[in-house]
Amino acid sequence: MRQRLHLAVYALLAAAIAAATVLANGAPQAAAPQTLAPRLPRYDKTRALLLPADYRQWVLAGTSLGLSYAEGAQPDEHPMFKETLIEPSAYRHFVETGEFREGTMLAMIMHGVGENALPGRHGQFASEMHGVEMAVKDSSRLPEGWAYYAFGGANWQTVSAAQPMPKSACYDCHKEHAKRDNVFLQFYAMLSASAPRSAKLD
Repeated sequence: MRQRLHLAVYALLAAAIAAATVLANGAPQAAAPQTLAPRLPRYDKTRALLLPADYRQWVLAGTSLGLSYAEGAQPDEHPMFKETLIEPSAYRHFVETGEFREGTMLAMIMHGVGENALPGRHGQFASEMHGVEMAVKDSSRLPEGWAYYAFGGANWQTVSAAQPMPKSACYDCHKEHAKRDNVFLQFYAMLSASAPRSAKLD
C-alpha cells in the first residue's frame, strides 16, 4: 500500500513539473510554414530555355477557351483550351508580395476541345495536348526582362528546349495590355485573387 502511495506521489510531482515547464516556456509554438527555395529557369549551351520536367505539377493560375488577342479576328473554328500554370516558388512570392520576382516562370498548356465522349452527354472538355508555351522573367537573359518560348514541335510534339520568340510575337502585346508586369492577370482570376490585399493590381 505504501509503495503504491509513493508511486502516486511521484506521478503527481512529475505532472506538476511538466506543467510548470510549459508555463515557463509558454505555449507550444506552431510550426513555421515551409519556405520554397527560388526555382530559376535553366538554359542549355546555346542559351535555349529548357522545358522543366515537372511543369504539369505547377500551380494553376487560370484557364481559357478560344481566347485570342488579335484585334478584329474571327472566332476560331477550332478553339483550344488553355491552362496557365505558375512555378510554385514564384507563386509563393507573388502571394506574399503581389510581385513577379526575377526567375518567374509561367507555362501555358494548349489542348484540343473534346465532346461527345461517353458517359458525357453534353458540354466540352480539354482533350489531347497540342503544345506548351512559357513566359519567363529573366533580365539576365534579355534586357526587356520577359521572354516568351514555344515548345510545340513538328506535329505538335513538344521539344525539350526553345529560343525566345521575337518581341513582336508576344512581348509587345504583353507590355501594352498586361494588367501587371507583362502578365495578363485580367485573364487569371485565380492568380489575381491570391495576391495580398495590400498589393494594388492595376
